[in-house]
Amino acid sequence: MTPGPVTELALERGRALFNEGCFFEAHEAWEAAWLHEQGELRLLLQGLIQVAAGYVKAFQDPRPAGSARLLGAGLAKLAGLQDGLAGLALAEFRERVGRSLLEVRRWAAGETPGLDRALAPRLQRTPRSRPARYP
Repeated sequence: MTPGPVTELALERGRALFNEGCFFEAHEAWEAAWLHEQGELRLLLQGLIQVAAGYVKAFQDPRPAGSARLLGAGLAKLAGLQDGLAGLALAEFRERVGRSLLEVRRWAAGETPGLDRALAPRLQRTPRSRPARYP
């Protein structure tokens, strides 16, 4: 399934924000498209939104239980989606979010003082996909 131009712009804008560590802003960019999508694209956007919210709970509003819940929910939504959907390298992204989730669970159990920011993944495009341009 290929996203339309509005969703493609929202995906790319959210991806750029997420990769800059602006997780709340990425969440907002993706939510605008999520409201109007259906099917796999809607599920993709919802998964990305929940993952971004999980990182907000890890870094901006430190709540390990909330972070674990949101990262887990986002991963569950992304799990069944094909790598390359909407031009996104989802397999690598899921793997890296999964590592973060394990560390957040350790944090929630009191084993670590928090989540290392370096564990937050970057959301890459697949090699053959072209990024959209956005204002």
